[in-house]
Amino acid sequence: MIDEMDLLKGLGNAEPPRPRAYEEARSVLRAAMAVEGTPEAAPAPRPRWSRRRAVGLGAAALVAAAAAGVLVVTSTSAPGKPPVKAAAANPVLAELAAGISPLRAKAPGNATLEIRNQSPTSAELGRNGIGLYTDDGTYYWGNDKRALRRAVVRKDGGDDLFKRDIAAALYAVKGDLGEARARMAVANIAPGTNPDPDRARIEKLKAIAKARGEKYVPPKPPTAAQQKEITDNHIWTNAVDALIAAPENTQVRAGVLRIMASMPKVRVTKTTTAGQPTLTLADGWPTAGGSAEELVIDAGTGRPIAMTSSGSGVRPSTIYYHTSRVTLADIEAGRF
Repeated sequence: MIDEMDLLKGLGNAEPPRPRAYEEARSVLRAAMAVEGTPEAAPAPRPRWSRRRAVGLGAAALVAAAAAGVLVVTSTSAPGKPPVKAAAANPVLAELAAGISPLRAKAPGNATLEIRNQSPTSAELGRNGIGLYTDDGTYYWGNDKRALRRAVVRKDGGDDLFKRDIAAALYAVKGDLGEARARMAVANIAPGTNPDPDRARIEKLKAIAKARGEKYVPPKPPTAAQQKEITDNHIWTNAVDALIAAPENTQVRAGVLRIMASMPKVRVTKTTTAGQPTLTLADGWPTAGGSAEELVIDAGTGRPIAMTSSGSGVRPSTIYYHTSRVTLADIEAGRF
């Protein structure tokens, strides 16, 4: 079955769409798959083309939730509400965060170049393209180096997608942990841009019901337990975004680890990856079609190494992160 990355190969030297355009296209694709009853070729929670993905559930999961009589929405605790009380810290992650916190956050260059592929040892450019995260939070992507250079030269970036994720992680280093979790839970939402997420989901369910020739039945709102699961999913998702966007920033890593350590459902296992000691952090969300993710980090530094995504009826998919520090000047000049 063709997927969005196969379509991207046909772009050649054409200008790549912005990351948000990918998300919108992916949502349409999911809706079509749900209507047609076609299984997705990749796990819904984490698109493969950019780090930022729409937090929450795709159309297929919405259909499942509707069938169960429950509406699962993407809204979480809003800014200004009392912060969520943090749980007891996971000792492994808490110790690693404490060891990283005193380190300087400075790194060479002013941006991080990222190649994602299916190899733990080779940084060869593959079907996942190449991304660039600037230190000010702007994201660029291209399906090859030439496309990435063009995006940087034209300032065709991702609208500062990761600034709020990074800010929440930095606050978490020394700030109140409950407040840090509350900030991270809504870090994906730009102020004033998502006033009524419930309505969009309801309209999507209505469209799916109409396409199937079925009567639309309003689903029930989520229970308190389901809402907590949704919020935890947002915290995990946005925290991982911050870690991937700023892997060389020790303070961001410390803040993310401190938040992850406060999440009781996150399981931590000591592992080995390509001969190096690692930690595997795992979390799952039954409401989201049984979706789950495993994040592998360096056991000594907390740098991200790999991510495995899985879900009901989908084969697990693993990608490895290969990063290096660069300057925007070098990217613009094609020296990378």
